[in-house]
Amino acid sequence: MVTAANIAPVRFMLRRAGEGPGMTTRHFDLPQRLVRREDYLLAHCAGQRVLHVGCVDFSTTGDWSPGVVAGTWLHGRLQAVAAELVGVDNAAAAIDRLRAQFGSSDLHLADAQRLALPGIEPFDVIVAAELIEHLPSPGAFLAAAQPLLRPAGLLLVTTTNAYCLRRLLRVATGVESVHEDHVAYYSHRTLARLVELSGYAVVEQLNYRLPNRRPLLPYLVEALACTFSPNLGEGIIAALRLPATPARCC
Repeated sequence: MVTAANIAPVRFMLRRAGEGPGMTTRHFDLPQRLVRREDYLLAHCAGQRVLHVGCVDFSTTGDWSPGVVAGTWLHGRLQAVAAELVGVDNAAAAIDRLRAQFGSSDLHLADAQRLALPGIEPFDVIVAAELIEHLPSPGAFLAAAQPLLRPAGLLLVTTTNAYCLRRLLRVATGVESVHEDHVAYYSHRTLARLVELSGYAVVEQLNYRLPNRRPLLPYLVEALACTFSPNLGEGIIAALRLPATPARCC
């Protein structure tokens, strides 16, 4: 079994291998906590006033309505636990259909990189789940979110993991598996650097695993990878606050 104790000598040797005069590369310890993405988001949004950026949260092509009906739509799940919920997305047709077909009246058309909600009070929690990797200007989104976040409020960012073993194995075969709208990959450190440059303090960072078991093979590869290290799993989570507030989320 892989533990922190028996992997420590390997980590030490790898650190020393990357050190040298004039080198600007640094080594950073990675978070070891593995959580269920949706459980984590729901727990932090329970009883809170929440803004969900990128609320459509599914492909806008094909028939996506069964997911809404079945209760797997993240915005619908947030609605069940939040004291108050507002959603924004730039997918106009999907928002119109959600309003008309499912009565979702809390949705607003907006660009995450030019986020402006006149007359709306700041929020306890802002959720940006699987959003930042779609944005050509992520810093613009992070700046636009600041006035919408209450003092001591949390910005929760989740994104695909640049070092997900399941995807790296495909790269070795000459295939890249990526959403057609993604423009960037993030690791724990590159995401932390981005948000720090945008004026946020990182409260905590975590890992999450592929959430379903179909198809079975990717799930099994994911489970095996996370047994070795949670940092080889599907995605990463960062909980952020503006630095004037205490850096505690729980």
